[in-house]
Amino acid sequence: MGYDTADGPVLRHSRHLLLNEFDETSLQTLSESKALIIGAGGLGCPAALYLASAGIGSLRWVDDDCVELSNLPRQILFNDSDIGKKKVIAGKVALENLFPETKIEALPRRVDKKNIKQLFNGCDIILDCTDNFSSRQLNNKTSINMNIPLVIGGAVGWSGQLMVVDPRLKNEACYACVFEDSQSFKDDSCGAFGVFSPAVGTIGVLQAGETIKTLLSIKKTSGKLVLFDVLSNEFSTIRLKKNYSCKTCGKEID
Repeated sequence: MGYDTADGPVLRHSRHLLLNEFDETSLQTLSESKALIIGAGGLGCPAALYLASAGIGSLRWVDDDCVELSNLPRQILFNDSDIGKKKVIAGKVALENLFPETKIEALPRRVDKKNIKQLFNGCDIILDCTDNFSSRQLNNKTSINMNIPLVIGGAVGWSGQLMVVDPRLKNEACYACVFEDSQSFKDDSCGAFGVFSPAVGTIGVLQAGETIKTLLSIKKTSGKLVLFDVLSNEFSTIRLKKNYSCKTCGKEID
């Protein structure tokens, strides 16, 4: 990918280049980066859209679900003609039409303990766009074990949360430091409780932003839990402390 022509990436990303934190090396870094997005729903769709629009070179996208009519209000890459299709396949087509320079690897499968290391392998950063506690814990453990940054998003009802886990920073909390793996949570998706579509969309966009910032080492925001309440239109941030007795990041895991 060239960066010296007026009609190439420099012009396309000129508004980013006006920011002090961006330069042409930033564009090059993004173009050479690979992100794994786990989940192609209300979080994964806007996250993938903004990462591709920012010029990320490669996306590996994993989800085994099919598009349903009830998905359409918040899963913004899909339309009525996609109903019944695998989400990552339909999402790949939509993104390639918009951003053909981004290589998209669509894998219609469920992430589990058997395949997760293979899926993480070769990726520079992971986005957890799932909707259940057990998946987040598995992704968090693998992130720690493989030393790959993880951007976790979640939304239900009128609220959302965002957390960046960067295992390269040894004194910062992981997801299990905050939500212990042994805790008993009701592990239902947003379909069981309802979700306001702009809430989940906001968190997905923020995940893309944190992914770009982490890849470019711009103002690291790990070690925090960001909470967003749409009804009050308020953000709040909780500073997190590493639990040195954490079963996940306090010692090596298998």
